[in-house]
Amino acid sequence: MSQPASSENSLRAGLMTTLPLVCFAAAANRLPLSGIGVLHYLAPSIAFLLAIYVYNEPFGSHQMATLGFVWLALALSSWEGWRHQRKT
Repeated sequence: MSQPASSENSLRAGLMTTLPLVCFAAAANRLPLSGIGVLHYLAPSIAFLLAIYVYNEPFGSHQMATLGFVWLALALSSWEGWRHQRKT
């Protein structure tokens, strides 16, 4: 591959990476932190569902256990936050 084409591809890749990050930062400044927190909790599950239903990735017992651990962590974290909020 020639040097100019490689430089152009690097520039395009940088722009394609930067643009979504800038958009996320702009949106994050406008959203309440609780909304951003919920999105961060849901993101792994959404990616998991996309992998299964859109990209037809295999889904076995190991993947099911992983998803279960993600949701268990979500439940424990939510419960702890709720319990802490009730105390104050």
